[in-house]
Amino acid sequence: MNACSCAIFCIFILAAPSLAGDLSDHYFGQDPQCVDREQPVLLVTDLTIDGEIDDSISMHAYRQLELAGCLRVIGVVSILGNGNSTTAQIHRNLERRLPALGGGLWRRLRGPDERYTTVLNKRAEKSADIERLRAIAELIKSATEPVVIAELGPVTVSARLLSGGYVSPAEIEKILAVGGRVRNESFATNRSLGRVFAFRDMNVSEDVWAQDFLIRHHPAKLWMVTYRTGIGARAATAPVIAQTIPSLAAHAKSRARTLRMIGFLGIPTWDTWTTSFFLRTGSSRLGCRSIRARLAITSNSPNSMRLLLGDGGRTITACTNVAN
Repeated sequence: MNACSCAIFCIFILAAPSLAGDLSDHYFGQDPQCVDREQPVLLVTDLTIDGEIDDSISMHAYRQLELAGCLRVIGVVSILGNGNSTTAQIHRNLERRLPALGGGLWRRLRGPDERYTTVLNKRAEKSADIERLRAIAELIKSATEPVVIAELGPVTVSARLLSGGYVSPAEIEKILAVGGRVRNESFATNRSLGRVFAFRDMNVSEDVWAQDFLIRHHPAKLWMVTYRTGIGARAATAPVIAQTIPSLAAHAKSRARTLRMIGFLGIPTWDTWTTSFFLRTGSSRLGCRSIRARLAITSNSPNSMRLLLGDGGRTITACTNVAN
């Protein structure tokens, strides 16, 4: 093979992710193509060792897109969230699990302990949080171009970085997040325990004023995957997860068992669909579009704010299609 042929061949290989197994097709499609080359990405996650599993699968998926040349992970930040976990607990979880998911060499940073919602009601930020946010900001500034922040939990980090002036808006390309619902949408499955139980829009409810800050002040930067996108045919299955990522076999089996009790026929992995942002046909697959969004108290949930889509507010990008 001559030099010219080799160059063409190498470009072709790098044009699309290549993850063996059905899980690759599930998330990336049959012929995935990168939107950009080596887009710098900061991952913010509330990954748990048990319970929620989508953050773990997301770490694996982001690593595959990195190997394919679509993006470059500049670091992983721990944040409070799933199962009332503290930032410290999530940080320990990352140390334990990232090596098995392909991200063992990624730089790990500890995120702030306090929500933006909490900070608003205080006169000063915790000194430890200030130092952590400064370290995250320095990492973002060290990138060669604006960074995409993938918030796989509450959007605390993005809100605090921008509201506190740690980074400038020009240094952030996009903020990927998960959450929101259209009017009258319910999170109940109407099967099994899901007839009486509906999970909450956790990423939003964990730090509502962080979400509100981004919508009010940086709506053009928000690209959100809603819970509608992760159900139906887009749910993963425990056997496929175990086949592709053996280290998650027990976790996937346990998670599937719990979700069956509330009526899910598979494992919704909402966070992982944020990878669609980096693929040419990803947004269209999820039905991403410009839509107005606002935080509001709904009549059927007076004690909790909800992120409502298509019901006034600022214009963001949100993905809402259900795959049947």
